[in-house]
Parts: sequence; structure tokens; C-alpha cells
Amino acid sequence: MKTISILLALVNSLAASLVVAASLPAIQILRPASSLWSVTKVTASIAVITAGILTWIAVARTKTSPNLVLVTGLFLVAIGTASAVWTIHLALVSGAIKDHMFLYGGSLMAQGTACIWNLLPTGRTISGI
Repeated sequence: MKTISILLALVNSLAASLVVAASLPAIQILRPASSLWSVTKVTASIAVITAGILTWIAVARTKTSPNLVLVTGLFLVAIGTASAVWTIHLALVSGAIKDHMFLYGGSLMAQGTACIWNLLPTGRTISGI
């Protein structure tokens, strides 16, 4: 499960950095109302990149704060679900579904689930039998 966590953290962080790169030119300081959606996308993408970094750190080290990993996993599951729901909403309103956003939301949910799954205690062997 740790390998899946690392792979999903890499893929999701790269996708989030593409969203940041695409959204930064649209932010205009003199027109804050029109830039609000772009700022929201950049903020959420930076949070996903931070969650990916925390996932890498949690997998690489044996001593990690389980509370921080749990909050990171729950955040990823929540933002993945919100992304999927927003995609369904846009499909109902506009009539065009964006499959890539639905897959990205599923990938975020899978990374969050794998992150939480790593918190479970592993099977321990009984020595001396």
C-alpha cells in the first residue's frame, strides 16, 4: 500500500502543479472578483501538493505524526469527493461531462484512502513459537 501511496502522491502532485501553472496567468490583482475562482483553484492545488509531500514523508519515515497523516488522508478524500460532485454538477448544468476531472477526484480519494490505510497496524509475527 505504501507503493500505491507514493505513486498516487506523485501523480496527483504533478496534476495539481499543472492546474497551478494553468491558473496563475488568469489571476489579475486589479480585478479580485474575476480572479476568485483562479485563486481558489491555486489554493486547493497547493494544498494537494502539500498533502503529496506529507504522504512522501510519512511513507519514507517510520516515526510520523499519525494525526497529521490522518488529517491529510481525510482532506484528500474530502477534496476528491468534492471534485467528483462538482463534476457531476457541471455535467447536469452544462450537459458536458469532464471525465478527466472525475478520474482526478477518484485518484485523490484513492490517495487519501491509501494514506489512511498506512496508519493501520501491520501484522506482527509472534516470535518464540
